[in-house]
Amino acid sequence: MASRLAFGLALCAALIGVAGAARRDWTGSAACGSCHPKQLASWQATRHAMTRDRFAERPAGKCLSCHATGEAPAGPAVAVEVGCEACHGAGAAYAADDLMRNKVAAQALGLADLSTPKARTALCMQCHARATKGEPFDPAAPVHPVKP
Repeated sequence: MASRLAFGLALCAALIGVAGAARRDWTGSAACGSCHPKQLASWQATRHAMTRDRFAERPAGKCLSCHATGEAPAGPAVAVEVGCEACHGAGAAYAADDLMRNKVAAQALGLADLSTPKARTALCMQCHARATKGEPFDPAAPVHPVKP
């Protein structure tokens, strides 16, 4: 039954198209971590999680397009951090456990497909198109390596 529901939702989303995420569609990294605790713990030790520490005050909208999670600069940033949804997409529509287990449905509802090195590199290069503060960027480096 759950897989039929997920398929139906995926089909509906594909037919009508998934509009840009609204503020209410962002769940936040803590919500993601409730099901993915190892990934959350690993991410929390990264520079992505510590983005806020780089700014003395709230950064300008143009900075938030890379240094936040949300819709900046076109809309609000929901967090001054490069959180889970900055890369994986606003999660409210696909966060339910039965949807997350159905890759097709989750992707139709906004989960970014980062399953290939090419897809990950393309996503990362949206912000990492140049070295920052002289530090080269390695798109092949794991973003949140999880130890077994």
